[in-house]
Amino acid sequence: MDLVDPDALLADAPRVREALAAAGWSATALDDALGATYRTHLDRDELAPVLRRTTDGSALSVLARLLVAGVPVGLDEATRAGVPETWLRPSGYDVTCPVRLQPVRHDGVEVVVPHDPGRAATGVDREQVLGVGAASLTLAAATPRDTVDRVLDLGTGAGVQALLAEDHAQTVVATDRNPRAVAFTRLAAALGGVEVDAREGDLLEPVAGERFDLVVSNPPFVISPGARYTYRDAGLDADDVCRRLVSELPGVLAPGGVAVLLANWLHVEGEDGDARVLSWFDGTGCDGWVVQREIAAPEDYVTAWLRDTDETFEGYDAWLDWFAERRVEAVAFGVVALRNTGRQRTVTLDDVPQPTAATWGEEVRAHFARMDALQGDPLAARWRLRDDVRLHSVATRGDDGWYADSQLLQQEAGLRWSGGVDSYGATLLAGCDGTRPMGALLSVLASSTGLTDAEAAEQVLPVVRRLVEQGFLVP
Repeated sequence: MDLVDPDALLADAPRVREALAAAGWSATALDDALGATYRTHLDRDELAPVLRRTTDGSALSVLARLLVAGVPVGLDEATRAGVPETWLRPSGYDVTCPVRLQPVRHDGVEVVVPHDPGRAATGVDREQVLGVGAASLTLAAATPRDTVDRVLDLGTGAGVQALLAEDHAQTVVATDRNPRAVAFTRLAAALGGVEVDAREGDLLEPVAGERFDLVVSNPPFVISPGARYTYRDAGLDADDVCRRLVSELPGVLAPGGVAVLLANWLHVEGEDGDARVLSWFDGTGCDGWVVQREIAAPEDYVTAWLRDTDETFEGYDAWLDWFAERRVEAVAFGVVALRNTGRQRTVTLDDVPQPTAATWGEEVRAHFARMDALQGDPLAARWRLRDDVRLHSVATRGDDGWYADSQLLQQEAGLRWSGGVDSYGATLLAGCDGTRPMGALLSVLASSTGLTDAEAAEQVLPVVRRLVEQGFLVP
């Protein structure tokens, strides 16, 4: 595949931005014009549904064909739509564009992400810069969006995390070892009319000696026996790239600063996989939180990544043999968060297989605040039931009315934890309005159940701690 030099497109990026604005380009407008599922069709190289809906000759339709679907259009059409010649390449009697533009709307912020053409027709090049996929969206969902001074996007790729961070940061630095990714990030910033300090270099090398309030990273975390693709493979053994990042990120975090990164880690025969990833925090001086989202058998993991790049399965056996040599039983995927406190107090892992809210980055800082609160006396704390918690009851009708069979607590936001609760627990939680200490509420509960205060505390406090850890109860 012939890859374009994104720097060659940089000078005319403002003209393209003007063309997009004049055509009414937006994520919503494209959804309306192309259909809400058009991204799925494009990912499968199914162009017909998109082309059928872009035949009206409008500027938006021409731009969608040229910059989204990547099909040839007439030179006169492209010119009327405002696309500069530097962004066009001859294709028979028509013209094409060497890059694709992907609109991304996240939590009220909309950005345009330029990237190399998709892989379906041409395969994946070693230095290719892909668009926004599931991993990028997972990281975006887990990123805190409170306003901060300085943000680092490590392993920026096409620059989507940097663009989203620009909305809530004074300064955004984006780094990548792939010079084409750095160039694409500069192009993305120019298309968005924003400032991003894009730098080339491996891992933390480009920001040595600097400090950041927030670090986000979608590193090349795939655990593979080589370094075939720059965006995917770190070239380090096993899960060392993620382990190394966790150990080194505290060096660039400001006091109280938070880092959020995507990670894979191994579950090895004879070892505790949870203990493996939690050990990465040893000696960091940071509190840690691991949110495990998936765990895959080696054969499923390898199949997924071979499919991701449209590779043949010639490397399937070699990859699985490489795992077998290391006694790998499974590969976990999740979000790893650090908070720089200078003195480590808590490191926890939560298995979160359930669907979460579209954005849950606020849970990162909230989790650490709850863990801080648990360092004190839980009985003295004035816990409050979070506003988004709902109680769902299932009842059976009897001769004398309805009788509750089960009750389920459900969060409507964040990680959307749910769990059963009995009538006593529901009553206790209803009283958690932030005005009374938990000890006082337990005394009331004890008097109604015939337990002593000590007996009630012994039975209920472990449950209270878990409810705090999961965010049902907040300080």
